[in-house]
Amino acid sequence: MVSAFVVHELAGRLRLRIPEKRNDSAFFAALAERLAECPGVTSVKLNAFTGSVLLLHAAETSAIDVARYAEQAALFSVKPLSATPVRTLGQHATKGLDAFDRSLTTASGGLVDLQSAFFLLLVGLAVYQARRGQILVPAVSMLWEAISLVGSDKIGKH
Repeated sequence: MVSAFVVHELAGRLRLRIPEKRNDSAFFAALAERLAECPGVTSVKLNAFTGSVLLLHAAETSAIDVARYAEQAALFSVKPLSATPVRTLGQHATKGLDAFDRSLTTASGGLVDLQSAFFLLLVGLAVYQARRGQILVPAVSMLWEAISLVGSDKIGKH
């Protein structure tokens, strides 16, 4: 059963998000029909693109009643928003770098990975700065970073 997360709740109003069914128009069309049958629900508004469900319900009907109906009808199980996994910016960046690393390795037939590409870039920048006469700070710094990449695991390895 899919999970629906409570985004916000007010008296007579409940907004849910079903992220795993985003862009699934058929799922949301069927869901609209089934939720309209829920006792106390007066209006169902869905957005398949965002995976959002807005339910307006009678004052005497609680959000818990709506959630219980959805679970009993095997439509979805309701979880609080805090149950959604939250990724940090660093985790997003690491995931993106790992994917790029795999693509680069695959595209080069295993000859180049992200770590070796950074090494070559830093050595090239160090040579460029040295040719410009910027020996001490930029050239040495970039060369030091390039050397520190060799044998290290700074770039997310899989």
